[in-house]
Amino acid sequence: MRKFFQIYSTRINYLTITVFMFSLIILSSFFRIQIINKNEIKQKVAEKGYKTIDVYGKRGKILDSNNNPLSESIIKYDFWVNTKKSFDRNKIIELFSTNFNKPDSHYTQILNRKSSSLKLEKDVLYLESKNILEQIDNIEGLKVTRKSKRYYPHNSLACQTLGYVDINGDGRGGIEGNFNTILSGDTMKISMRKGAKGKYYKQNAHKNKIDGNNIQLTIDIEIQKILQEELIKTFTQTKSKSANGIILDPYTGDIIAMASIPDFNPNKYYKYDIENYKNKVISDSYEPGSTFKIIPVLASLKNDENSLNKKYYCENGSYNLTKKNKLHDHEPHDTLSLEDIFVYSSNIGISKTVSDLESLDIYKLCKNFGFGSKTGLPFVNESKGKLRDLNHWSKTSKTYISIGQEIGITNMQLALAYCAIANGGYLLRPNIIKSINQDEEKIYARSITPIRQVMTNEESKKLLNILNEVVDFGTAKNLDLKGYKIGGKTGTAQKFIDGEYSKNKFISSFASIFPINKPKYILIVSIDSPYYGKHWANESAVPLSKNIISRIIIDDNSLHHKSNTILASNKQKIKQKQFETSLYTKEKSDGKVPNLKGKSLREALKISNSIGIKLEPNNLSGKIIWQSIKPGTKISDSAICKVRLSI
Repeated sequence: MRKFFQIYSTRINYLTITVFMFSLIILSSFFRIQIINKNEIKQKVAEKGYKTIDVYGKRGKILDSNNNPLSESIIKYDFWVNTKKSFDRNKIIELFSTNFNKPDSHYTQILNRKSSSLKLEKDVLYLESKNILEQIDNIEGLKVTRKSKRYYPHNSLACQTLGYVDINGDGRGGIEGNFNTILSGDTMKISMRKGAKGKYYKQNAHKNKIDGNNIQLTIDIEIQKILQEELIKTFTQTKSKSANGIILDPYTGDIIAMASIPDFNPNKYYKYDIENYKNKVISDSYEPGSTFKIIPVLASLKNDENSLNKKYYCENGSYNLTKKNKLHDHEPHDTLSLEDIFVYSSNIGISKTVSDLESLDIYKLCKNFGFGSKTGLPFVNESKGKLRDLNHWSKTSKTYISIGQEIGITNMQLALAYCAIANGGYLLRPNIIKSINQDEEKIYARSITPIRQVMTNEESKKLLNILNEVVDFGTAKNLDLKGYKIGGKTGTAQKFIDGEYSKNKFISSFASIFPINKPKYILIVSIDSPYYGKHWANESAVPLSKNIISRIIIDDNSLHHKSNTILASNKQKIKQKQFETSLYTKEKSDGKVPNLKGKSLREALKISNSIGIKLEPNNLSGKIIWQSIKPGTKISDSAICKVRLSI
């Protein structure tokens, strides 16, 4: 052993020294890496083994009152190739032509072009591209870009309420624009580590809530569909400039539906004129005409609770208000009560009525109802309308404002006024947002907000009654839904153009409450410049409202009566075993035809309905001077009594 050691000792020493020196070098390298050059080396490793990316939260959804999506973000894919580099031409052509059912020549022609980012297909949904996404890693040169796109499943429905999202991902108009910050997701940076196969993985799943909030609206998409479809039909049939409408819940102020025609499809917003984006229900004010006559009637009630029975001479249709100002009625009338003045919409009668009132009475009532002020909706384009300060009223302003002239209102403001009539007298703040939710947590819920009481409950009941009279006997008789009590007021207003009232341009409106005995809906519709002949509200706005109301009745089970004939659609009825033919309960009678002479048509219709005979009048105004069936004649089941009226 000693001899062996002596022979190899030199070599062993060399090996020992070599190992020691090598170990010293390694240790010194470790020291340099871990201590001296720690930060520099760490940065190099991070650059090659890690990367930081931005993660964007998903934009929140917009939902209707029943949680149906109205606006949501979906993922779409763009497939592209850098044809300046190597790519598998044959595989790509075969895969895409098979997947999208297009000829090979289509993709061959595309791939013949030289580009660093040549699009083969764009805006493709996941289900349409699933097969390609599963194979893309094995196809040389084929690239995909994943992007989020805003999608509106109901296309143009509620488009002005919703708004749209532009190419930069920013909300414009409506809820999208006014709540852009709340809907938009946050951005955060996360670190990703390179794995063994060269792919990057998230080190830790981010737990921060970065998605945008969901907004639930008060809109009911099914009722919205009814409103919008019927507006489009009337807009087309009457060849009008525009049409708009709103449906409200009178007890909550919730906007159930709101639409303006012409409209647009937010999925393709760039194809439409800017005028289509306007929500005329809130953005456009107009002179309302006779729908505004609830104001002078209410002012009269506040001045004298028995004023509805007070009679006024209506000048047989023409009246000199001043030497330069003349008032006309659509139909001539002799002497009418205030109730009949409203039912038959006499401008002259209203002018006589407000002569008993002060201008301040009308002005204060307008202000109390919110005319001349914004309603508080969260839309930047809402108009406050036009109500001049009392100091700027002329001697005739009291009269003209009372018949819906010299004042500008929006249909949103008018709807809230009719809500106050329906709910017992309270002006409400309108609601379009029902709730805002972050994940499953509700961070906002709408509340019912009465602004002020504008009339007493008794005054409300009286106005509801005369609104019902308008539909049964007055200017809205075209709205005939047997078995349902509906109230409303027509308005046919001349447009003020170039400093004077036009003789052939009108805005036709109808404000309705239904059912009038237990209000559930307020409906306001307006048609701007329908062709002459359809400019009368009872020829355009009333039939439009009838179609809307009848469709809502069919869809709303709470409005179905067990013993009534219910109008199902324009020409179709839901038949049931029993039905009523009159809105009035028949009164006891002696079985004989009464004397109708000297009575108004409205009074005669009430009597005839109550005892079960039909009237056939020669016109709608004046007093009855003759009847075909003599008073005292025994009533037969199919009796038709012709009556002649004269002013």
